[in-house]
Amino acid sequence: MHVGVFLIQSASFIHLDYTGYIEYRTSRALADILAHLVDKSDHHLNLNSKHLAKEMISVMVEEDEMFISHDVVSLFTNTPIDLALQVIQERLEGDTELHTRTRLTVEDIMDLLKFIVTTTYFSFRGVIYQRMFGATMGSPVSPLVTNLFMKWLEKQAIATAPVECKPKFWKRYVDDVLELIKKGQVRNFTDHINTIDPTGNIKFTYEEEEGKQIPFLDTLLVRREDGSVKRLV
Repeated sequence: MHVGVFLIQSASFIHLDYTGYIEYRTSRALADILAHLVDKSDHHLNLNSKHLAKEMISVMVEEDEMFISHDVVSLFTNTPIDLALQVIQERLEGDTELHTRTRLTVEDIMDLLKFIVTTTYFSFRGVIYQRMFGATMGSPVSPLVTNLFMKWLEKQAIATAPVECKPKFWKRYVDDVLELIKKGQVRNFTDHINTIDPTGNIKFTYEEEEGKQIPFLDTLLVRREDGSVKRLV
């Protein structure tokens, strides 16, 4: 395929060196401000096997339950920016300690953030392109934008899940989610979480446990006969 055509269709998948962009310092400063909003909820996971192993200590799996994992298809390039900005603004307006971290108002922050996430022009081999949707790969603030959006989506998904497929256990690292649900409810639960994003951009794929075990991040989880969980790195 001709390079120019490929870029027009798939530029959002290209990882660019963002450090030379005029927006880099502003993006870095905004990331520092928003980092405090990504608080560690009960569903949060750090990217290490030690944290996951600790969370598994008290988990007991019933005979009619099973582990599954979900993953968002291309989270960065499919994050609905308008909705993500709305979520972030609501979080900022409810942040009583914002004034201790910055002299900027919520309106100032949102104006700068909107400029950063929508100014997506770049050049490649002498041609200027614009990414039309999603978050910019390489921008310091993009992981915060996508993570805060996922935190909102996660909360909505769990709160509105039908009783028969509501997960007993839910742990997430960015867009990787580990759940414990009733057997036979995988499709129903997947269909449910795929309806949470009103734009229809965010879609989840899933993986079921096989042979009473499932890999997640850098850990293999194995169900013992008594319902406890063995962890293998």
